[in-house]
Amino acid sequence: MPRRKAAVFENPSTAKGFESADASGGTLSDVLVIGGSGLLGQHLVGEAKARGLPVQATYASGAIPGGIRMELTDLESMIRTLVRLRPKVVFLAAAMTDVDGCESHPEQAAVINAEAPGEIAKACASLGARLVHFSTDYVFDGSTQAAYREGDPAEPRSAYGRTKLAGERNVLAALPSTLLLRTSANFGWNRLRTKTNAVTWILEKLRRSEPVPLFTDQWVTPSYVPDVARIAFDLLDRDADGTFHVGSKDCLNRLEMGQAVCETFRLPEALLKPIRLADLPLKAPRPRRSCLATARIERALKIRVPTFANSLVHMRDHEPVLGGNRTPKR
Repeated sequence: MPRRKAAVFENPSTAKGFESADASGGTLSDVLVIGGSGLLGQHLVGEAKARGLPVQATYASGAIPGGIRMELTDLESMIRTLVRLRPKVVFLAAAMTDVDGCESHPEQAAVINAEAPGEIAKACASLGARLVHFSTDYVFDGSTQAAYREGDPAEPRSAYGRTKLAGERNVLAALPSTLLLRTSANFGWNRLRTKTNAVTWILEKLRRSEPVPLFTDQWVTPSYVPDVARIAFDLLDRDADGTFHVGSKDCLNRLEMGQAVCETFRLPEALLKPIRLADLPLKAPRPRRSCLATARIERALKIRVPTFANSLVHMRDHEPVLGGNRTPKR
């Protein structure tokens, strides 16, 4: 099927937030975010709303306002929902991301991270919808000193990485025009869940005056989810396809990330405790240096990717006020 333009971006209508739909409804959506209750998914929904695009979102557990329940392990129900909604653009942000959990339950990880994305891509091909699929730096083994480019060989070390790589391949086989974005150590404010991420976990422990163990031998390029969401829509607006890496300009170890958090949020660095990967009984092996090269995204959008420190400043200045699920600024 030839690739078609994402017409949703040509004549956007006024967004009304999440539009509700149930199994008997027929609500149509220009944008569907699968995994809209997650950290990345909720920022994709927010970006769609900011651009005036009608948007719906799915969740697997823990209902969200106006959301649609969708279990990626129930493939038949998942496809029926897609056919009923007939979205023009699908963002697939849902995944099984618990690295050790994937190692313990590889069959479940394979269904969610590999099989379901392939089926979603087939449905999008039949519906003529654009698909944006999100993957991870864990598809790389982390054995090189250089940042990974999009075309570098992927050799994952864990069940999580293997199933995500299989998902990439299944999606591209079913729908070659898929826009595939790989991210690393996602972070940002989670306004729908109490689940922490690469930065908020550090913040919460520091604000409780608890020691924060951080690896000195694992390097990443942290991805700020508001930027990831904006970049995803900007690429679609340019009718881009192919694979792009989206992360910060820096290649940092986890301790260096913690030090930057302390500096930006004015918290005591003495609570940071350097450790090594071997110090913890991790079930799944981690790539030691899975930093992502971002030159391609900079060329495609003619932008400069922000540093981790720049993104932390933006995050600090946009912290949710008291009454949300985060503490106020200090």
